[in-house]
Amino acid sequence: MRLGILTLGLTLLANTSVAETVAELHENELKAIDANNDGFLSKDEFNAFSDYAFQAMDEDKSGTLGLEEAKPFLDIKQFQSVDRNRDNVISRSEYDAQMTEDFSSADKNRNGQLD
Repeated sequence: MRLGILTLGLTLLANTSVAETVAELHENELKAIDANNDGFLSKDEFNAFSDYAFQAMDEDKSGTLGLEEAKPFLDIKQFQSVDRNRDNVISRSEYDAQMTEDFSSADKNRNGQLD
């Protein structure tokens, strides 16, 4: 599972009741971060949510995510994948690079928004 989708799902799940269906969950997630309520997730909306998610995960406000901070959202393999320089923390630049890749991968028709 990719970091962006995992972060999105688990961060929102922590703040909402459990959805009855996967479709309902995805709809609720989209509504929560679709700032202009157009039914699509623009790159700007995705980036705003990504920023919020990083700040929420960075409990000690160090500007990096240690393994303990990331554990509720990532397993060790995912953590190591995002920690590109292998220094045992996910820097903001590593996180942003992963989120950019996640958005690009999810934007199948390359129109700059997710639906």
